[in-house]
Amino acid sequence: MKPVTRQLALLLSGLAILVGINATVWRYERAISSGEVVLLRLAPVDPRSLMQGDYMRLNYEIARELTNRGKPDKHIDTLVIRLDAHQVATLVADGKPDQLASDERLLQVHQSERQWQIGPDAYFFEEGTGEQYEAARYGEFRLQADGKTLLVGLRDETYQPIGQSRARW
Repeated sequence: MKPVTRQLALLLSGLAILVGINATVWRYERAISSGEVVLLRLAPVDPRSLMQGDYMRLNYEIARELTNRGKPDKHIDTLVIRLDAHQVATLVADGKPDQLASDERLLQVHQSERQWQIGPDAYFFEEGTGEQYEAARYGEFRLQADGKTLLVGLRDETYQPIGQSRARW
């Protein structure tokens, strides 16, 4: 390979990587700004591992409900949830993804081994600010129409955000 061709290939590869990174950032920024606010109730986790360093372990009540149903159905990847007046989601057991009521939404889920994953299993925060997150009762998500979610914060039992929100770039 000639040196000029190699340099051109490296330049084009670098540009492709930058375009990919910028597209991902744009997609997340769009989800944050245009996604519907949905609160998922946090389920208790082992208190000995609630706070470890600069993060908090998370578990979701809906994931526990799915686990308690018994044998998992690996064909399920989208659930129907119902939102209350505070935007708190509850599972609709007999929901039909193709026939949503006005207060129902889709929620994408994943099954790994024997656990259902609805959102991230950890929330990272600034060092030394862990005590304020002990009051967390809800994960605050931005929900897209296709059911994809993005965790953007935590809220307390009165639905108030905990910590500081990130300013838009």
